[in-house]
Amino acid sequence: MRITGTFGLALLLAAAVAVDSGTSLAKGDKKAGGSKGSAPSASSAEVAKLKAVRLGDPKAGTFKWGMKPEEVMAQARAAVEAKYEPRVEKAKQDPGLQQRLRDEMVKEIAAVKKSFTKFEGQKSGWDVSIIGQEFQQNTGEAVLVTKEDVWTRYFFFFEDGLYKMYLAFNKDALAGKSFQDFGKGMEAKYGNAREVFRDDRVKGGGVKRSLDHYEWSAGGGDRLKLVDRSEFYGVFCMVLYDGAVQDRVAERRKVVNPGDVKRDDLVESVTAKDKAGADMNDDIIDRVVGKEVKKPGDEKHADIVVPSQSGKAVSPKDVNAKTPASSSEKSSSSSASDSGSKKKGGKKSDNPMDGLEL
Repeated sequence: MRITGTFGLALLLAAAVAVDSGTSLAKGDKKAGGSKGSAPSASSAEVAKLKAVRLGDPKAGTFKWGMKPEEVMAQARAAVEAKYEPRVEKAKQDPGLQQRLRDEMVKEIAAVKKSFTKFEGQKSGWDVSIIGQEFQQNTGEAVLVTKEDVWTRYFFFFEDGLYKMYLAFNKDALAGKSFQDFGKGMEAKYGNAREVFRDDRVKGGGVKRSLDHYEWSAGGGDRLKLVDRSEFYGVFCMVLYDGAVQDRVAERRKVVNPGDVKRDDLVESVTAKDKAGADMNDDIIDRVVGKEVKKPGDEKHADIVVPSQSGKAVSPKDVNAKTPASSSEKSSSSSASDSGSKKKGGKKSDNPMDGLEL
């Protein structure tokens, strides 16, 4: 996933906040009101709209659990063509515009096809994307992506059968609402939900209980959740899935990756510790704004021994042994680096997420 510009800055700042607060991924099991049991049922009519091939129109066909990837792809292609059809027809007096629209449609269909990925152990942009917590490698899982008017829809497969749809709302759909406010709006649409909380560690050893997600029963063993992904990705997501298959996926993960806990690689990267247990990103704000702050062990002087965070001292002998590179060496290194950057920049990207990022 490409992360640039203002969004990259916001992401790093959010990461710094997360590092400072010491957020835990442990989740509570508390229902609003304190009681336990099955989650409330969601509106069947609204759930059907979530499964609709054409946004909000179940009469045009729906995605069904168990569909093969090629079947979902065919339905997605039909939806894209149906979206462009009235626009192409309206532009019949402008052949040039018609051709541009057709080219745009072909490109969108190709992007969906290219997005299909089987998680067979390879590392990719998906591991640090918004769906990083939704799959594991080498467990028979795969994903296909379509970008729609209100959300980006991620289709998840297990053993080549569709079992989950992950719907990441576009930022415009959030209208600046908090997760709680957005959740109340979804309850007005789908019916009352169970509120599930999590316990977050805070400085000083305390624990803060926060709302993690809303959940509903969705009929026939299906489950529906509204999850908060705003801290790092700035969006909220609906997750609709076949509960029985999800349980099978969980069992497979335990066998293939025993003792493994799925983490968000992006979160892990900004909460990393060094060998001495110190926070590797405690100066992240300074690095974002371009301010260089020296740490113990960074500065080396001929007559001064500065203890490093690892507990090892830097001696004058060690410092003197490391002579600076000559200007010609620096020039050669710089040229090689520039050449490598140009080659890298000219290479066509194989990232399956190109054109489908949030």
